[in-house]
Amino acid sequence: MEIKGVDKLREKLPKYRTRLKLLPLLGLVALVISFCFMLSFDSAVRLVGGYESLIAIEPLMPVIGVCLCELISFFLVTRMWRNREMWKREHGDLAYQKALPNGISGVFILFGVLLHGFVSVRSLPPIPPLNSLTIIMSRSILPMIGVSEDIDLYLRLILGGVFLLLAMLTARRAILTFGLDYMLVVYLYFPDESEMQEREIYSVVRHPAYFSGVLGAIAFLMFRSSVYSIIFFILLMIYLKAFISVEEGELVERFGESYDNYRKQVPGLYVKPKKIGAFLRYVIGRSE
Repeated sequence: MEIKGVDKLREKLPKYRTRLKLLPLLGLVALVISFCFMLSFDSAVRLVGGYESLIAIEPLMPVIGVCLCELISFFLVTRMWRNREMWKREHGDLAYQKALPNGISGVFILFGVLLHGFVSVRSLPPIPPLNSLTIIMSRSILPMIGVSEDIDLYLRLILGGVFLLLAMLTARRAILTFGLDYMLVVYLYFPDESEMQEREIYSVVRHPAYFSGVLGAIAFLMFRSSVYSIIFFILLMIYLKAFISVEEGELVERFGESYDNYRKQVPGLYVKPKKIGAFLRYVIGRSE
């Protein structure tokens, strides 16, 4: 069964019409490179050796690696918005084809950031961290707040697994509901061909697909339950809020005060407690 929106993608991507698989392959390369880049920052000091100045900054290295990847991702994804008018002037109907590889690469770099959140910094080869603070920041904080060490790992596995499953189901439902054409912002470059989306889920959360990313971040936060995972979660939320401000700036321009009022009524990246039931109905396919 072909995924909704694929035909529209082929129409707007003549270069990839029979080779759409090249795009996820590009994304996979971006994910692997970004993931390895962050791992190299995690263990760089251990690889270089015991210089005191480097040992002192070792606890910051994982955070720096994540920040750099998020900045690169943000630059690539928002380039689709920043360069839209220039590319449309230069390439006409092929502007979207020019823009999409930037967005694909940026999104998969962010997937790399999510994957990196599940990694234990202190367990990376070849040797343990040289700064004791790095070890402390990568350990679970649950025993420090009264959770028995006997159940700490099991609790983290269960909570992380539940939120990871929710994240994957939410992402799947978003693709099935809206189609790949909407997920890959075809209508940013072809607004005249867009259709009004009136779905129940839009009364629950403004950005269901991005909310799946939030759930993925909560999954690694629960799974690791470390100081590092808390920092990575905060950085990811800052990224998503910044990106939404870019995307919604364009939507406000297009739809005016009505969309601005909608933003005030429906949250963008979380679900209100009274709407959890509606969200779960959406996830299991009982509503759209």
